[in-house]
Amino acid sequence: MIDSKENVARALFSPRMIVDGVLQPEAFKLRPSISEDYLSVMRMVFPSWMDDIKKIPQRNNRILYGYAVLNVKEIRDIRLTDVTFDVKDCSQNSTPSHAGIFITVNGERLVGGCPLKNVEDGFAQEFLLLAIQRELVEIAQKAVCKL
Repeated sequence: MIDSKENVARALFSPRMIVDGVLQPEAFKLRPSISEDYLSVMRMVFPSWMDDIKKIPQRNNRILYGYAVLNVKEIRDIRLTDVTFDVKDCSQNSTPSHAGIFITVNGERLVGGCPLKNVEDGFAQEFLLLAIQRELVEIAQKAVCKL
């Protein structure tokens, strides 16, 4: 269990996640291409967290800009109807500080590209996903750090 007092860092890549220093909702979008079911973050209590961020692959369309700091308690305390947020350990040998922000809606885990069964199709789903992203941006924009 990750302590609520901990802070986690979300790696930010330009040009999609940050534009002219402004954090975008895209920074908290689950990728449909890999059926992503959590948002990767690094636990800042680990001495290796910065090295772990720097190990994330960069490409021509994805250049590491920096990171945003989020408090675990603030994430868990987000209040959206029928939406629950949690931060769980996802460490691996090569990335000991790795954790994930997991989001459930009406008890169903949110997965990139997969429609929610318990939410109306179309506009309602898009609106909910944007509301989730905006809540995380609100927390993260308090501490955006450029590398």
